[in-house]
Amino acid sequence: MIKLLAFDLDGTILENGLVIPEETKEVLNKIVNLGVKISTASGRKIEDQINIINSNGLGDGMGYPHSLIVNESQIYLLDGDQYIPLDSWNRRVSEEWKELYPLAERIILEEMGRLKSMGVGVSIHIIGEVSLIRNMVAVRFSSIEEAKNYEKQLREKLKSSGVPLWSNYNFSLVQILPPSAGKGNTVLTLSRHLGLLPEEVLVIGDSGNDKDMLDGRFGFRVATVSNAEPEIKETVERNGGYVAENPVSRGIIEIVNKLILGEIKYETGI
Repeated sequence: MIKLLAFDLDGTILENGLVIPEETKEVLNKIVNLGVKISTASGRKIEDQINIINSNGLGDGMGYPHSLIVNESQIYLLDGDQYIPLDSWNRRVSEEWKELYPLAERIILEEMGRLKSMGVGVSIHIIGEVSLIRNMVAVRFSSIEEAKNYEKQLREKLKSSGVPLWSNYNFSLVQILPPSAGKGNTVLTLSRHLGLLPEEVLVIGDSGNDKDMLDGRFGFRVATVSNAEPEIKETVERNGGYVAENPVSRGIIEIVNKLILGEIKYETGI
């Protein structure tokens, strides 16, 4: 039975205007009342997530999300009226990244120079002090397709060179991260902190930086919404997951009704 639901924000649950509709919150309320924990799993920074949560009437007012995963690598736990960092984990990732940052910066700047010399439209998005806070460096391309194609090349280059870094793409961004970062490993850390097994965790995402939590490597239950990228739908289907017929927040309702409320009803008769 699912005991933790972790979902991406943009393109997964947030409608236009960064809104979580009332009917979606009603379904989330139901599973929270049945004891299911809820977490975000997003690349957004902590300040953005708290603003989104508060503007939708969640957070301390409703008692959930019980946790926030920010920057694809850091965990914050709801404690009373505020989200506090899971310091043991957050410090570990931060220290790892500080050691690797000079290497990541050199690689991304060399790649920027090479791409620009070829006439590719690309710009720095995250580097320097901001990078040290967010545990990644990132560049922005002019289209999602360009980002996807380049990230495949970069991924192979990092792998073949043997450096302890990896990459993903997030819409038109391409990011380089330390080995402990990524939504999948961070959700796994959260689940262990909560004393849960991977099969008791359901994760939902729609785009490239969700793939590492959806591809089966951590043993989670997986699902996605109908507006997800084709590659993500294929990943979810390949790993026995559920692809909703509805997009964004309506897809979340569909997934929760089928995979959480449906299973609770079957197992308990509630």
